[in-house]
Amino acid sequence: MGLEATNVPLSAKDFDRERVGLCAGCGCGCGYIIYLKDNKIVDLYGNPSDPRGMGSLCTKGITYIQELPGNSLRLKGIFLREGEGFREIDHSIAISILRDKLSVGKTAFLLGRQAGLEEYLLARSLSDELFVDAPVVDFLPSTVNFTEWKDARFILSIDAEPVFSEVMSTRWIVDAIEKGAYLFCLSSRYETLCAKAKQRLVLKPDLMVNFLYQVISPEKAEGDAESVKRWFFLLRGSLLLIGSHLLLSPFRGALLYALSQISRKFSVNYSLVGDLMPFPAKELREFFNRLEEFDNLVVIGNLFRYLSDEHLRLMEDKFIVSFQTFPNVTAHHSNLVFGATLFHEREFINYRHGFGFLLYSPQTLRPEEGIYNPYHVLSEVYRKEVNLYSFLQEYGIELEELKGKEEGVRINLPKVESLKYEPKDHPKSELYLYTDSGLVEDMGHWNPWTHDMERFQRAYINPRTARDLGLKDSVSINERDIHISITKNVAEGVIFISSEYEEYQPFDPGVRVGNLHKDPCNRYETLR
Repeated sequence: MGLEATNVPLSAKDFDRERVGLCAGCGCGCGYIIYLKDNKIVDLYGNPSDPRGMGSLCTKGITYIQELPGNSLRLKGIFLREGEGFREIDHSIAISILRDKLSVGKTAFLLGRQAGLEEYLLARSLSDELFVDAPVVDFLPSTVNFTEWKDARFILSIDAEPVFSEVMSTRWIVDAIEKGAYLFCLSSRYETLCAKAKQRLVLKPDLMVNFLYQVISPEKAEGDAESVKRWFFLLRGSLLLIGSHLLLSPFRGALLYALSQISRKFSVNYSLVGDLMPFPAKELREFFNRLEEFDNLVVIGNLFRYLSDEHLRLMEDKFIVSFQTFPNVTAHHSNLVFGATLFHEREFINYRHGFGFLLYSPQTLRPEEGIYNPYHVLSEVYRKEVNLYSFLQEYGIELEELKGKEEGVRINLPKVESLKYEPKDHPKSELYLYTDSGLVEDMGHWNPWTHDMERFQRAYINPRTARDLGLKDSVSINERDIHISITKNVAEGVIFISSEYEEYQPFDPGVRVGNLHKDPCNRYETLR
């Protein structure tokens, strides 16, 4: 790798091995140095020579790298369902079962953010039925590296919350503001960036889209929209940030049209913030619509939290194999479960993010016995291997170049302004349900000290909305009751609920997102 450990160890603790890696807990890919004694982590630091994290690691990175590997709740072994329970089986029996089951019928692959690029390529080589729990795009999701955000003089943020998705990227927004940048935030909840903004509007999503349509209109806009249009025109190289979750909503078409027009008219830079799939795949919505077609499912990550109870009933006759870190809702509804590697327990290429580049991280920790690399298992079952070299070359990337560049390598994709999007109508409603990541992601709720940062699932509602709906203690969403928290930090006409909870988590379980939405793929949905 390009990044090296420091000459003098950062740790004063007793260790016998130090390794350098890049975190894949989010898209930032911050560098870290891990110190080990008998393959146990004794210390962890951000790498001072890393150009992105600059020697820092966020709470998410620390949790994933240091806390989760030895978590007492972690799944270790292979488990076969028998009746209402499971029994542990050995590797050879599991491979035999998989070869028998997956050779018959139609198989769908459901890949979460924990899936490596090898699993993606293997699934793609076996089937067209490959689904991901992120928006899929066919354009460059960011025209600039987030470390270049600091150079923007004007920044318009549309429902972007990097603190909850790509944590360390936020510092580069702060740097821009300290250099005099003007930050204008549009969002449906008061986000971290709002605290730094010179102007902020907390609005329903339809009003945010209306605002963008005024900005791209050839006619003179009203008020703040006309000011944004003028800033975009005068301050070339301005920056537009957009929360990627908006692409999983009824506002997708309108948003992409507005983004393409703004990029074309004003030559702004843009970055999509959050989980995103930059390679060909299908979104979960299509899987939900065709669920009955499939006989088998191969699942990596906790994707069943997007399924409703009705979906789970429809899958009772299917064979499901899943690779999981914890005994979550997906594990409990699988027929065969493997304890799965974390990103730093294998070689890993970080690709699921909106920044438009790939990052390579070597294996820095040997997994304990009973922890399995999903690619190795599936490759053995299907007697097939994939070629990363040829795939990367399709996008103008050499694997050896990727391994040697700590800043990553940009994916060769067209910019959004080179694609044609038609003007789109979007829903207009008095009340929206909004579900998205909170401070703690779903795996963080399996770790006590990170779970305590956001213990309870709540429905956050503006005082006026609560009064209009006659709500005091709880709200019923799709026949599920959620305790409410009344706050002015949420727009009028919006109910926000964190999507990172589920019924099987060990501490203060909540309602999984699949039981809240009529369309579980949506992050925004009209309620009335």
